[in-house]
Amino acid sequence: MKLYYLTSEKWAKVILHEQRLKLSTIAELNDPFELLGASIGESAVRKVLRYVHGRVTDTFGLVCMSTTWQSPVMWAHYGDKHKGVCLGFEVIEQRRREVTYEPTRLSKLLGESPRLGNVTAEVLNTLLTTKSAEWSYEKEHRLIVRFENAIPGPHGMHFLPFNNEFLVLKEVILGSRCDWNLQAAKRAVGIVPHKVSLKRVRPSFQNFKMVQQRKEPIVYVKPKP
Repeated sequence: MKLYYLTSEKWAKVILHEQRLKLSTIAELNDPFELLGASIGESAVRKVLRYVHGRVTDTFGLVCMSTTWQSPVMWAHYGDKHKGVCLGFEVIEQRRREVTYEPTRLSKLLGESPRLGNVTAEVLNTLLTTKSAEWSYEKEHRLIVRFENAIPGPHGMHFLPFNNEFLVLKEVILGSRCDWNLQAAKRAVGIVPHKVSLKRVRPSFQNFKMVQQRKEPIVYVKPKP
């Protein structure tokens, strides 16, 4: 499945050079309701989820992606106000988790008698992938990775490499205000195992979507024979 990762031009250059994505911790995400999709009106639920929050924060990192590159709001929020870059990846089904958007907090997620033993793998997945319906414009999918399975970096950071059997770079899309040009971006992509397309976007003439800027032809980076 094709998923898209928006970032600034500065960090896109680093990502392409290093061929890896930084894992975000729960604390770094922009939604204060992360892991709080369940109703926590009961003190017993709060106690359990407080413990779960700490363990998950210490154990898992995330890469947050979207199914679309055409949202002007996503470009504004995550693509440096349209000055950034969107990277398109082919992701195998087993690695992605689709986010579910709910109008209200989930009730009785931990059962009638909330306790730590009720936090099954299914419940944990629900906690990691449930967000308010107000975030639904993001059309988010998540790559959830144990830190022990990631590449360690400086300052406690962890990274997920790409161009492997799980995650393959397929597209590089420049924002409508991005200063980078396609030829420079092509050089930054470097050696690839599969063909990568590069294009620029612009606001549509007909609707509130970003579309390809056809004045700049698509550029391709192809594997070396």
